[in-house]
Amino acid sequence: MNRDLAIDVTRGLAIWSMITAHFADGAKIAMPTHVFPYVDGMSVFVLLSGFVLGLVHHRWIETRGLRFTYTRLAKRLAALYVCQLTLSLTAVAAGMAGFGHLTWLRPVDGWGQGLVMAVTMSYLPSGGNILLLYMVLMGSAFAVFPLLVRGWWRPVLAASVALYAVSQFAAPDWFYLVAQPSGARIQNWAGWQIMFVPALIVGWQWRRWDLAGRIERHLPAVVLVAAGIAVCTHYLVTAGPWHTAESFLGDKLEFGPARAVGAWVLVPAVYGLCRIFLSLWSREWLRPLLMSGTRSLDSYVIQALALVAVPILVVDRPWSPLLMTAFAIGVFGTCWAWAEVRLALGIDKLHRLPVILGAPVLARLTMTRADAAGPACPTTASSSPALASAPVADVAPSPRGWTGRREVSADDRAA
Repeated sequence: MNRDLAIDVTRGLAIWSMITAHFADGAKIAMPTHVFPYVDGMSVFVLLSGFVLGLVHHRWIETRGLRFTYTRLAKRLAALYVCQLTLSLTAVAAGMAGFGHLTWLRPVDGWGQGLVMAVTMSYLPSGGNILLLYMVLMGSAFAVFPLLVRGWWRPVLAASVALYAVSQFAAPDWFYLVAQPSGARIQNWAGWQIMFVPALIVGWQWRRWDLAGRIERHLPAVVLVAAGIAVCTHYLVTAGPWHTAESFLGDKLEFGPARAVGAWVLVPAVYGLCRIFLSLWSREWLRPLLMSGTRSLDSYVIQALALVAVPILVVDRPWSPLLMTAFAIGVFGTCWAWAEVRLALGIDKLHRLPVILGAPVLARLTMTRADAAGPACPTTASSSPALASAPVADVAPSPRGWTGRREVSADDRAA
């Protein structure tokens, strides 16, 4: 099947939105992706994560079975844990070096306590804490997938809406994730799941309901609805008679109704516009967004690490508008460059990176030993080309000619 590049471009816009929010908040460069009230890159990231999970795993379940998809889901959770652990250890190191204020966390007593808190996901830096929420939501897929296999998407959707209602009016303490023990709450996962679980259902039914075609056919109406809700939200909630209820309607911690409705009407509109653009013009115009969106998890980790590293290694806040713009472009450029490197080297899975990078070294060592053995060891010498190529044979050929469109099997990664 062909990869839907409009999804990757939309994810790239979500990454750009997060980067500009963290590095250029208030600058003009951040305005285009923050014009819709109460919708930001984080909410779009969560929605698209659920959508892609449902889209990819539905096909895997049909072709490989539930056990296979559970294995892939567990591997994905392990990858998320490693990424969040990396960010937590970076926060611990920053705190131990005297830069704890950059993470918005209280300093730890020592490396021992810091390591324990990092391993237990109890030390989450600001700008790098979404992955724990992502892990919690993705874990729910273990229970949701068997229900979707049976066709019970309606009860799943009803349960998601009911849980969201409880989260808004009577949320218990265990609904909340915290950055550190006794620290401030960072997300109400039961509120945020209204982005993830319904999106998982949409991804599951995507082809059966021909939703891509429907969005494209009715795109003017989709865009008008999104624009109308944006205008109404601004003039009623942000700067209107309902402003007194803004703390409820637009709260990010609880994920208020204005955020939920806004994201759900904006994402289809953006996706449809990206789809039209890609059909009319060269995808190279959108390559930075396309590539960073293809590797959205990598891009998120890069921006989270940069959020700690830039103030330490370059210059601390406050930043001028010029510096904010430069940092935002630089970080996004790094995300794009890394995605291009992965494509050029054929690194589909990060755990294969040591094998791919080590293959040429191993081949050279094998050839050197074979040459040193000389004619006295014809068996070794004659087999050296095969030995040299053995590690490389496991590496997919580099698709250097890729221009944005490529064939992917059902085994393609779940991003």
